Amino acid sequence: MKIRWGGIALCFLTQVATAADLGTWGDLYPVAEKDMLSLITSRLEQLQRSGEWDKQMDGFKSRVIANSQRPAPVAGITRAEKYVSRYFDPSVQVAQDLKDDKGRVFAHKGEVMNPLKFVPFMQTLYFINGDDPEQIAWMKRQKSDTLQVKIILVKGDIPKTSAALDSRIYFDQNGVLCERFGIKHVPTRITPAPSGERLHIETLPVEGMP
Repeated sequence: MKIRWGGIALCFLTQVATAADLGTWGDLYPVAEKDMLSLITSRLEQLQRSGEWDKQMDGFKSRVIANSQRPAPVAGITRAEKYVSRYFDPSVQVAQDLKDDKGRVFAHKGEVMNPLKFVPFMQTLYFINGDDPEQIAWMKRQKSDTLQVKIILVKGDIPKTSAALDSRIYFDQNGVLCERFGIKHVPTRITPAPSGERLHIETLPVEGMP
């Protein structure tokens, strides 16, 4: 049986309050504080009259634009000094049953599933530092075997890099992709492995590499 302690406590306190005079515990004064909404409204009106509101909004817009064009660099990424080749298995353990559009379960909770068995990886990913002129020059020389190519910055100005490479540019916000693929150095190139069920990850120093 569930006991509703809140209701019992409330009844108990009510009975005590009506059964006895507990005396005066302090002087009572009317509430002098302004309503919070009124206070905020008044403050906003003051900011608008003084012109401070427009200044604050202009500053906010400038910060948003600057951050969208040059996000915070991915921490811990350095320039590649040697060539490294490795393979990456993207298999994950399913957290819950997965169903298709007809409600049929095609992967059960706890099962290890490789997404590349269902959706082939048909693109090349390049991770570079857009502030490094040599990496920009290296990127211009790259020729991909896949039809789709994505250039992903770990650092740099997105519009400037896009103009320099005449290509759409992405940014690894918060280093999510670098962490997923274990990227510590750039340039790095990711392509589909011959088997089709793994990814080929290459760290490519700009010196001595085509």
